[in-house]
Amino acid sequence: MKLVSFGPPGAEEPGVLVRPDAILPLRHSHGLPAGGWGEILSRWPSAEPLVRSAVDGYADHELVPLAETRLGPPVPRPGTVIAIGFNYAAHGDEVLGAARPAGEPIVFLKPASSVCGPGDAIVCPPETRQLDYEVELAVVIGRGGQRIPRAEALEHVAGYLIANDVTARDIAFGAGAEHPLLFQIARAKGSPSFCPTGPWLVTPDEFDPADAGLRLWVNGELRQHGSTAGMAVGVAELIASVSRSMALRPGDLLLTGTPPGCGFQLDPPRFLADGDLVEAEIDGLGRMRSPVISEPVAVAHPPLERI
Repeated sequence: MKLVSFGPPGAEEPGVLVRPDAILPLRHSHGLPAGGWGEILSRWPSAEPLVRSAVDGYADHELVPLAETRLGPPVPRPGTVIAIGFNYAAHGDEVLGAARPAGEPIVFLKPASSVCGPGDAIVCPPETRQLDYEVELAVVIGRGGQRIPRAEALEHVAGYLIANDVTARDIAFGAGAEHPLLFQIARAKGSPSFCPTGPWLVTPDEFDPADAGLRLWVNGELRQHGSTAGMAVGVAELIASVSRSMALRPGDLLLTGTPPGCGFQLDPPRFLADGDLVEAEIDGLGRMRSPVISEPVAVAHPPLERI
């Protein structure tokens, strides 16, 4: 199944893409919990059969044309967005100048407020001149847990989607040149719109994360091209590793790393700018198209004169 959220920002409702051009809304009449995918995923073992029953028995008059609505992030309000650094050998070698040291995967967090939809704009804040992209396979947790055994890890997955781990490189690396403890990773990766996701959540029965192609274009130019087969640590081991350090909850997002070809790795570096179009694609998961815009400049209004 391809699970979607659709509608205005902040008011998305859950649905299923039942045809390439049509969405079946999942409303209360199907016996599902009220709310969006966060509520549904929190009860996913019991909710999944209800979703599949709704898909098997829909009528055409229930459908919403895809062209007439906005797709939001498949999980609009994730609990935690967990990301993995240097999980592709070629990417890590270029950045670190050497192979990533053995040990647990490198983990950092992005705020849930950074998540946006697959066609929403990436908003470039005025504090950066080095806005960059990172196409990634994202995993959606369907069943929570801590210290999840690797052999059972994939049973905790609700599905997969595309993510773009947008990063302001100059904010991340600025003070970190003086000391590694001064890296500003959260600021660099946390602005609103810095985590486009979508276009839909594909359930595990329809997607194999072991060897799927990833690609990213900027204005039609192919910048990133890799395969999930190039991940140093696969999905099951990532879930096992991360859950040793924190409890995973239904609806959490796990971003699994990016292949080489980011803007700061090019010679000369090439960063995103107002008017660019970023397209991110993973085989079997669709494609996102994100325009880049500059953050509107706030207009200072003079104080009102007293009468």
